[in-house]
Amino acid sequence: MMEQEGFYDSDTNENYRGLIKRFQKDSGRLKDATTHADLIADNKLQSIQNAIGQLNSKKLETQEQGRAIRRLVRQTNKDLLFINEIKSALEKTDFVLAENPVILPDAEQDTNSSMIVCLSDIHYGAYVDMPENYYDTQVVEGLLIKYADKVIKLIEENKVYSVDIVNLGDIVEHAYMRNQNLYDSEETLSEQIVHVTKLIIDFIQRIRQHVELITYRGIAGNHDRMQGDKNSNLNSDHAVNISNQIIKMWIELSGSDVEFIDSDSYFTDINVQGWNFAFVHGDRNSLNKKTTLAELGEQYDRHYDAVLGGHLHRFSMLEVGDNRFQATFGSIKGMDEYSKKISAKSSRSQGVVLVNQNEFEIRKVNYNGCSKVLLLCKSIE
Repeated sequence: MMEQEGFYDSDTNENYRGLIKRFQKDSGRLKDATTHADLIADNKLQSIQNAIGQLNSKKLETQEQGRAIRRLVRQTNKDLLFINEIKSALEKTDFVLAENPVILPDAEQDTNSSMIVCLSDIHYGAYVDMPENYYDTQVVEGLLIKYADKVIKLIEENKVYSVDIVNLGDIVEHAYMRNQNLYDSEETLSEQIVHVTKLIIDFIQRIRQHVELITYRGIAGNHDRMQGDKNSNLNSDHAVNISNQIIKMWIELSGSDVEFIDSDSYFTDINVQGWNFAFVHGDRNSLNKKTTLAELGEQYDRHYDAVLGGHLHRFSMLEVGDNRFQATFGSIKGMDEYSKKISAKSSRSQGVVLVNQNEFEIRKVNYNGCSKVLLLCKSIE
């Protein structure tokens, strides 16, 4: 009766059943014993009919299983093709040689400062050509070098001894996230993964020349998932996982002293000089919601002083407690037609955290200028 009225989520316990039965009796709707017996018989007949229907559907089920097997074969072949594409891209890519210089601290300087350097929303492979912004695979390299130089300047100004690099995800554009990406992607997904990883390794090595200790870890964003639907995607089936494996391989084969830190696919945290920082991309854990820091602390049983993410392509910082913050860093990519369409314009930026025993400071790192002409002039210089 309630289902006919549109209520499908009612309770199913015995007390509730008794309540409904008493209401039916009081309203004269409760069937007599004979009618009730007929109803049971009808239900049994329906059960027999259902069983016959299930027998008749076995053939259809077998056919469906056959289709599932054929889909699996096609997917396996697709995976093998992707692996071969990755292998081919690796063979064609030259990686920087590792150098492990000894950085001797100045006896007159305090070298107790640390820094967290975030890489967020590179979207390597994206192509943007609009009056407000220009972006392609060649521009990415120059922008990462520029960012590294800004980080190095901060290292020298603040006498930083150790750096933790955290990749916040969306390293690739991924050609299948939405229809627009099919037209705005310069390379295949396998090429995007390998080539952006080379640039990340160059970025790591450039900073390593100026600090004694350096770590790297990376988590995935929504554009990194092999399947666009987060609900149908395996937890580790993403571009950052492949990139991380390449970086680990580079560290091992080149003899680099960069420490790679394994983490969950979509979350990592770190303790720097007694301060606890959590990192998410921002698609699964919204940093617009004021309770996200508290929820992550409850989930991972730790008091976090700040949670940092990307995803929104803009810098924002929200104080959600006593000296406790939720912050998002911008994108190297900058705005595109999609962000312009949804009125999400923002400047090209990244972000770092300066840390010592007494305090930490979350900083936005700006890029000056976004036009194609300016970027081309910078590359020529």
